[in-house]
Amino acid sequence: MSWHRANDRLSALLIYGLLASCVLQVPGVAAQQPTDAQAAYRQAVELLQAGKTSEALDLINSAIAAGASDPALYNVRGLAASELGRDQEAEESFRAVIRLAPQSAMGYNNLGVLLSKLGRYKDSAAAFREAEVREPQNFTALLGLGGSLSALHDYAAAAGYLEKAWDLRPGDFQAGYEWALALHEAKQSAAAERVLNQLSAPQEPDQAVKYYSLAGVVAEDLKEYAAASESYGRANAIKPDSYEIYLALARATLSLGAGPSAENLPAPPANLSEKQNLALGLLFASAGAYANAIPRLEAALHLDPKNQAIVVNLAAAYKNAGKPVLAIDLLQQTLKASPSAELYSVLAGLEEESGQYVEAVQTYQRAVELDPANEQNYFDLGMEYLSHFTFGPAAEVFQVGVQKFPASSRQFLGLAFSHYAVREYSKAGDAFTSALELDPDEPAVFQAWKTVLTFLAPNDWERLLPRLKRLATSHPQSAELAFCYGAGLFRAEFAKGSAGSLDQPQALLEKSVRLRPDFPEAHLELANLYAARKDNQKAVNEYLEAIRQDPRSDIAHYRLGQVYREMNKMELASQELTRYQELYSLRQEELKRSRSAIKQFVLSQPAKPGQPSSE
Repeated sequence: MSWHRANDRLSALLIYGLLASCVLQVPGVAAQQPTDAQAAYRQAVELLQAGKTSEALDLINSAIAAGASDPALYNVRGLAASELGRDQEAEESFRAVIRLAPQSAMGYNNLGVLLSKLGRYKDSAAAFREAEVREPQNFTALLGLGGSLSALHDYAAAAGYLEKAWDLRPGDFQAGYEWALALHEAKQSAAAERVLNQLSAPQEPDQAVKYYSLAGVVAEDLKEYAAASESYGRANAIKPDSYEIYLALARATLSLGAGPSAENLPAPPANLSEKQNLALGLLFASAGAYANAIPRLEAALHLDPKNQAIVVNLAAAYKNAGKPVLAIDLLQQTLKASPSAELYSVLAGLEEESGQYVEAVQTYQRAVELDPANEQNYFDLGMEYLSHFTFGPAAEVFQVGVQKFPASSRQFLGLAFSHYAVREYSKAGDAFTSALELDPDEPAVFQAWKTVLTFLAPNDWERLLPRLKRLATSHPQSAELAFCYGAGLFRAEFAKGSAGSLDQPQALLEKSVRLRPDFPEAHLELANLYAARKDNQKAVNEYLEAIRQDPRSDIAHYRLGQVYREMNKMELASQELTRYQELYSLRQEELKRSRSAIKQFVLSQPAKPGQPSSE
């Protein structure tokens, strides 16, 4: 955020330009002017100082029309015309000063000020540079040139000229402020802070606000949030109606973390717009200051009651503040007036978190009805069924989902898990493989595919193997796809008995662990293959590696125990089988807890007409 305003800089430069211009003589020229011209000049300056700008301009124009040709008169004429907004006349006057006194910096300086005011920064920089060439120690020229270059975003060059201006007048607020600002914009915030530390805050309120605001910005850049908060706080105390300053104060204070909390902030400015209230609310909410966020979001919603983005964020703030009932009520009331798939989806999520599972399903269904082209709505509805173990409806939703969104791997995953949960392993394997084909590089898809690995029958593998082969061939550096094809082929060939060949699956699984050594599933599968080939020592090595990488693998301990038994290493076999029993018991406890959760959800479902109650 920048606290610089072009008009602020130009106003300051204009003050310096006026001071530089209010001299009675231009060296070597003004002393020769006629007595009448001198009198006209003095009288015009008095009129200007008295605020009678139009009278001053009329007087000078009369003198010039009478034949006076003096740079000082043209200079005052330019100042008066500029004051009256007659910029073209002012520019012509200052260029006349330059023509009549080409070695003086005065005309160039005042022309530079005027051009800056008009936003013609390239031209103003050229004028100030001419002034600086003629008078290298001219403070106004250096300050103006630095200001113009800053406006042109040439901050490094600007800082150099502003430093020279500062050296001429150490402690001058405008020079120091402009120099610090240029350094800040040049990403030299530490240097800017050193300059600001040499300045004192001005007594004039607007200038003090500029000083404290810039000090806050610089401190914030340096992550000195306590100093930033203090500076912004001082600026806010002087100008409490500034939204930008208050926003910066809130941001810096919230960045303190363990420092002063948001509750210590002063009240925000009155009469903020909807966008300003929303921005503040989002800032507070992002920092977890929900007590501060809620009033701002409520104010924004009051100003724009139909803004669904505000509704969603206010509902989230209510929820995170421990007021889920208010969040649900807000969404329900909004939906009565303006039904929206997005809001139904948000409401369903809140109902789910509040334990209102049946209501959540119904609400997700409304979202699907209102926006049937939205893939997210189908996924949310399917997952709501799936997460509460109502697998039939879940499968129905995901079956529609894969038809409507055939490029969505997660729709296929939802369908696969729905079939898997009711032991429809063949259908599950097909859906899992479809997801893998759509998103072969996604680790979550591979993890899901492994779910069905040990449950498929040989004829299922015969259907899937051509698809897995194509995947493994098209991704030769994928350890996961080599595993998928190798594991499937191993099972298919092993089921053939003596007619089967394990050479190719062995090569694939060995390639898998070679491509990715930290792959416990592949080590376990390779160990099973070695065991099937009675290569017991290789099997033991792979089982041990699988256990090292995944100590909770109960099946690895069980299989290792069996191999030790075949090798007549009974003590080792007993140790592994005992560990298997321990891990198996732990897994059964986890399954028991899952079944309890299923029962709780099922019991929460209302009885259908004609269906007896469970009580």
